[in-house]
Amino acid sequence: MTTEQDRPDAPVGTATAAPPEYTPGDRRRILGAACLGWGMEYFDFMLPTLLAGAIMKFYGVSAGVFGVAIAGQLVGSAIGGVLFGWLGDRYGRRRTLIWSILIYSVATGLVFLAPNFAVFLVLRILAGVGTGGEWAVGFAWLNEAWAPKRRGLGGGLVQASLWPAYALAVLVAQVVVDWRWAFLVGVVPALACVWIRYACRESRQWEELQARKAAGLLTEATAAKANRSTWRQLVSRDSLPIVLVGLVVAFGAQWVPYTATAWMPSMLKSDLGFDAGSASLVLYIASAVSFVGFILAGWLSDRWGRRPVFVAFAALQTVTFAVMLALALGGTGLGNFVWLYLASSLFLGYFGIFGVWFGELFPTRIRSLGSASAYNIGRGLSGIGTIIGGVVATSAGYGIAVGIAVVGAAIVTVAALFLRDRAGRVITADE
Repeated sequence: MTTEQDRPDAPVGTATAAPPEYTPGDRRRILGAACLGWGMEYFDFMLPTLLAGAIMKFYGVSAGVFGVAIAGQLVGSAIGGVLFGWLGDRYGRRRTLIWSILIYSVATGLVFLAPNFAVFLVLRILAGVGTGGEWAVGFAWLNEAWAPKRRGLGGGLVQASLWPAYALAVLVAQVVVDWRWAFLVGVVPALACVWIRYACRESRQWEELQARKAAGLLTEATAAKANRSTWRQLVSRDSLPIVLVGLVVAFGAQWVPYTATAWMPSMLKSDLGFDAGSASLVLYIASAVSFVGFILAGWLSDRWGRRPVFVAFAALQTVTFAVMLALALGGTGLGNFVWLYLASSLFLGYFGIFGVWFGELFPTRIRSLGSASAYNIGRGLSGIGTIIGGVVATSAGYGIAVGIAVVGAAIVTVAALFLRDRAGRVITADE
């Protein structure tokens, strides 16, 4: 396992710079803030897919047109990710996280009043802007707070928080009489902002970076880079290759849930004949399986490295979706989709590694922006898969729309092989 001290290319001065100390209470509260922000973000993000049938009927649009709204969320997340990533490095992790949660919460609640599909689409894009910002800022904060040797576990816990939130979304979607009330529930995460503001302390590394920069105490190498704009730092030869490879990895990974997870609820009801209760049970179980998978992958990555564990999970998922697509194309054995979908949910665990892996690849001065650019631009581009899935669902059925998730799984498996692994490195202000 490589640490900052062991790296031959570590900036001068970082080998002896001890990272700021966090109390166990600090770490737990920061973990809680990141979990609240990310988990409820996914509640918000998945509501449209869970209520797709009712929304399409209400606005009189097809699955293909509805897919544009899902893609719009992803495009919004790319914009928001880059914007809030920049804000997170400039104004701090805590403050920016609060802003992003407020935006996606309010935009989601306003869907209750959306009179037509055009307004619905605009609000979903705005919600995407907020959700895109939350991911990178929350993980930058967590990367800096958690102990290096347990960072993967912490990241797995944060990423896994989306599954209880998804289960809550399934429950809300099932019990509401009018689908619009489910979106009104999406305002609730805004209340978490009060707790985050008063209970959680800012990143110590970020604070120290600002203090050392203002006092002229940064090492010469770091000062030369830190005095440039964060945008110039992002496209420097140190960072741009990481961003480009990272966004390809994120593109492939995000293709998977925004095709398979997006259309599986409709397939259970339309193609497999499940009633609402049985379909929800399958989704609950899949959520529980993924919850375990995310934490397991994060924990394993602390021991075996980010890249080996990530690639292993992604490769197994590729095989699973390849079998599902073959069954869908053949039109036989569709009953096996449920078991295969549950297997793919376990292998989706590689998402539990993303946040810490990307955060370890960038220095403190651009950690939020670098992670956001790689993850959320890839996430936005994966909207292509959602649009294609909508067209396929309309013309060829939901089974094939779910099965084309194999494309993303294959991309992420190959691309991740080219992403650097810096598992367990010590994160300091001056790097």
